[in-house]
Amino acid sequence: MRKIGQIFRFLIPVIALGVLVVFLTGAGRRKRAEGDIRAKTIRVVEELWNKRNTALVDEIYSPDFVRYMPAPTGKVEGREAFRQFLAQTFGDYPERLQVTIDDIIVEGDRRTIAYTFQGTHKSGVQLTFKGCSVARYVDGKMVEEREYWDMLEVLQQFGFKLVPPGGGGGK
Repeated sequence: MRKIGQIFRFLIPVIALGVLVVFLTGAGRRKRAEGDIRAKTIRVVEELWNKRNTALVDEIYSPDFVRYMPAPTGKVEGREAFRQFLAQTFGDYPERLQVTIDDIIVEGDRRTIAYTFQGTHKSGVQLTFKGCSVARYVDGKMVEEREYWDMLEVLQQFGFKLVPPGGGGGK
């Protein structure tokens, strides 16, 4: 009986140490993965959007990537469709398109950014608006992204007016 007690006194700290090592290793891996997602997010904004380096699409986005955005664009499915969306967007903003990250949060396989978009549309209209993007990563590649911005704000900068139902005659 005494021998069993000695074995348990020895094993309990060893098991506790083993559990601690496993926990810390997992936490370290998660921190590295989150750091990788943060770095990729910054590269996407600085290199893809601001410098128009579309070579990053294959490196960062999954082949089955899906992007959801407000109308009229809506949903973009796949890397090739995303490349076409980028080409159209860069064509719509031939002179200037600048995205600035205002805030970034990464937790696990998800990241959220708040950003400011500034650009000169091909019509000459200068736009500035704020938006946010929520993305999910699998095996280091972005598989899904949801974009949100105030479309009314954008349309008003293009000169559209909000008219109440009934023609705005107000009584």
